[in-house]
Amino acid sequence: MHNFKCKNCGASDFSKIAGNLVCNYCDSTFIPEKQEKQTTISLDSDIENLLRKIETDPANASLYANLILDIDPMNQEILKYL
Repeated sequence: MHNFKCKNCGASDFSKIAGNLVCNYCDSTFIPEKQEKQTTISLDSDIENLLRKIETDPANASLYANLILDIDPMNQEILKYL
């Protein structure tokens, strides 16, 4: 059922009762750990904003270019601003 082993007897066969895991061999009850939700972060919009700032604020272009390279070291578009 889960990739979980009973801490008391080592079995891996559980039933889910009232939100808890109950070992089918020794009747030990365990509260399942909450799994962390995975999130994805898109940095494309950050890079686009920094590219826009390069064009609108050329005095600080090298600062923005370095920030882009911190986010995406392989960014080919930024090479023309360096």
